[in-house]
Amino acid sequence: MKKNFIAIKKEFITKAKCKSLIKTLDKNLITDGNEYSNYEFKDIKDKKIQKFIVEKALAMIQTYCSYYQELNMTKDKWALTSLRFKKFKPGQAFYAWHSEHSGKYSTRVMVFQLYLTDHNCGTEFFSGETIYSEAGKAVLFPPYFTHTHRGQRCPQNKTRYLITGYYNFISLVSK
Repeated sequence: MKKNFIAIKKEFITKAKCKSLIKTLDKNLITDGNEYSNYEFKDIKDKKIQKFIVEKALAMIQTYCSYYQELNMTKDKWALTSLRFKKFKPGQAFYAWHSEHSGKYSTRVMVFQLYLTDHNCGTEFFSGETIYSEAGKAVLFPPYFTHTHRGQRCPQNKTRYLITGYYNFISLVSK
């Protein structure tokens, strides 16, 4: 694991599972409405899919916490509490620089991303690093200003799919 607080797990799930998730979830999507985000989405409510992703992510977050032990020292408990399926049509991306922590989202502790399609683009960090979209690849990173990022437009002009999740402080989310 690198010292940049970004964890990458290739082949987190199979390409076949990625295709299955797209087929199941790519229905009844809504538009974000944010001028910078340009995507359609749905919050994942299917308990079977939630359980599959949360259980798969458990080993990854445990490894992350063993490497960055400070994360285990937070006063409040936290967990992967929200998952969102996202579809970016050709030419679309969340192209504005942003972080995942804000007044509205102040309970976020970690970001989880799961790429469902292969593309010659991905998540670009302000630091200069780019994590390329590969079907089945999972990424963990902090939600803070230290990991300001943006999505890149697909140069092949293809539709992109991913699942984004957030580890949140449980006591604050449930209020």
